[in-house]
Amino acid sequence: MGVHSNIHIPRESWPGFLWFAIEFFIVLGAGLGISVNSMDYFRKMGFDEYMINWIFWGLVGVVFLLYYLVLRPIILKKPILKI
Repeated sequence: MGVHSNIHIPRESWPGFLWFAIEFFIVLGAGLGISVNSMDYFRKMGFDEYMINWIFWGLVGVVFLLYYLVLRPIILKKPILKI
């Protein structure tokens, strides 16, 4: 009987960029969650809705900057799955 070389290797069949997309959406969800939970504090301070919108997306941006510029290089020193 012959040997078949059609075995399934997950590392070779899973697209590597999807790990980065999953990581992006996790960071986005964390940023949105932090912003939603902190908006009551800014409403109590007396900001109007226009300014609260800027603060909301600013906090999401701060979470992105902190993760991708500070935390990710410290925590993940090697690339994900060595693409």
